[in-house]
Amino acid sequence: MPPRRKPIATTPRRRPRQERAQVTRDAMLIAVERVLARHGVAGLTTNHVAEIGGVSIGSVYQYFPNKQALVAALIERNLAQFEASFHQVLEAERDTPPERAIVAMALALRTTFHGQGKVHLELIEQVGALELTSMIEAALKRMIGTLSRYLAGNPRLAVRDPDLAALVIVRAVEGVSRAWPDRGEALDEEALARETAAMILGYLPRRPS
Repeated sequence: MPPRRKPIATTPRRRPRQERAQVTRDAMLIAVERVLARHGVAGLTTNHVAEIGGVSIGSVYQYFPNKQALVAALIERNLAQFEASFHQVLEAERDTPPERAIVAMALALRTTFHGQGKVHLELIEQVGALELTSMIEAALKRMIGTLSRYLAGNPRLAVRDPDLAALVIVRAVEGVSRAWPDRGEALDEEALARETAAMILGYLPRRPS
């Protein structure tokens, strides 16, 4: 029986409590994005992050034990940003026609990944390696719940099973986000956002006016 692989440490050593510390941590994560965009995960080192982020290597290790923890923190940050945007869109558009809400949601997806195709692909490939699937699944479950409540409460829609419809939509959008970088930098992000919105709107039944 092969020896059990030791889990990779991805938990940060500390989290910022003051604004100045948060700025330092943000600079590190921005630096991680820049290194990933240029060199991929294979070229990511803590020294690169310190140099590009304008911080000392000691500061990097003060917050993160290794480069894997830096990548995990970037995945967590990007996921939190998209989840927050998702919730904000549905809250802001809850009393508007569903066409407007769904288009706004598709544009939020586009904004999240704008110009970050290579970085996004690198991060997706690291989710399994860093054993972060449970974190992704928890966020998706919350978004499914948020969307289900929106579908159930919208008087313009005739969705029989809001929970199931929300599951289908969120998983479909997840699939789009995973495939986003496959066509490279030539991908028309505006067109993809429109097609994503059209797919969702075509799936949702309306009440007779």
